[in-house]
Amino acid sequence: MRTLRIDLDQHLLAAAADIMGTTDSNATINEALRRIVVHERQLRNLERLMADSVFSRERPAREDSPADPDSVVTADAVAER
Repeated sequence: MRTLRIDLDQHLLAAAADIMGTTDSNATINEALRRIVVHERQLRNLERLMADSVFSRERPAREDSPADPDSVVTADAVAER
């Protein structure tokens, strides 16, 4: 791993360590980074699922459904032919 020298807010670092139950700065920072990556991936996946869900206001057009509602052939239209 790469060594990086940075200045950290010691109060924020202590609060994060207390929340995560880590015992040293290295473990606290690595756990915080891991959690943010997991959180962001979950958020993106949730956003993608919501975009594809029945609750979405802007549903993507499905390939098997006609884009124009007037082009739908109904049973009455077939009977008239």
